[in-house]
Amino acid sequence: MWTIGRIDRLRGRGAGIAALALGVMMAAGAQAAPKAPENIAKAGKIVFCTELAYAPWEMVNPDTQAPEGFDIDIAAALAKTMGVKSEHKNIAFDGLIPALQAGQCDAIISGLADKPERREVVDFVDYAVSGNALIVRAKDDATFKTLEDLSGRKVSVAVGSALEGELKKANETLKAGGKPEINILSLQSGTDAFQQLTAGLADVYLGSTDQAGYFNKQKPGLLKLASPQLFSLTIGVATLKKDKELHDAFEAGLKEMKESGEYKKVLDAWGFEAMGIQ
Repeated sequence: MWTIGRIDRLRGRGAGIAALALGVMMAAGAQAAPKAPENIAKAGKIVFCTELAYAPWEMVNPDTQAPEGFDIDIAAALAKTMGVKSEHKNIAFDGLIPALQAGQCDAIISGLADKPERREVVDFVDYAVSGNALIVRAKDDATFKTLEDLSGRKVSVAVGSALEGELKKANETLKAGGKPEINILSLQSGTDAFQQLTAGLADVYLGSTDQAGYFNKQKPGLLKLASPQLFSLTIGVATLKKDKELHDAFEAGLKEMKESGEYKKVLDAWGFEAMGIQ
């Protein structure tokens, strides 16, 4: 990177002043546009680890076999701010962080909740807030106010997810109170967990309210919410702590998306208007 002093010595004072003005203009431009790390710029793409089985966040289009979903569009838009393309490597949810650590991808985008324990190994750039509730088949009259109300029930959930962790905490409370624990059915993906409910193999599915809305659009009258929103999870793009340049580029890219209106466009396209982060 050139310094003003070097230019001044080579070209004289007048040239140095001109170069200074040009340097300020170039610096301003660099700040305005997120800069992709050298390895990503050279590759021309960002490779994301994504579990393509959590509609409508991420899934495989049955006709084209291409990834699609809210996260897929967010990833593409973030990559575009850096002048590169996005690519997705399908990884099981509980293997996302190990895959990132093993160098199989540059970042994770997969409805991954920003949790303190995860921040010990990765950094996050948050881009959405997901509400979560208990979901049952429409013909089921059961209602619940807390997770502890699920005592003795079969509840499906994605393995390794923050929601699975919440169920395990509830079981600790139930066990301490001498009550039957929740029968937690931990499935490989959110879609698998959802299908356990629709197949009658689970009594309840713990998932996002937006996911329930999406599936009800696909098959009206199939599901209903059986609880108020129990908690919300902040969702982010995860990068390794050593990849600060990429983390900062994602941060700047999201800011650019908000300013350009692209962020709102993606939210609106998937009916996620209420899930945006200011």
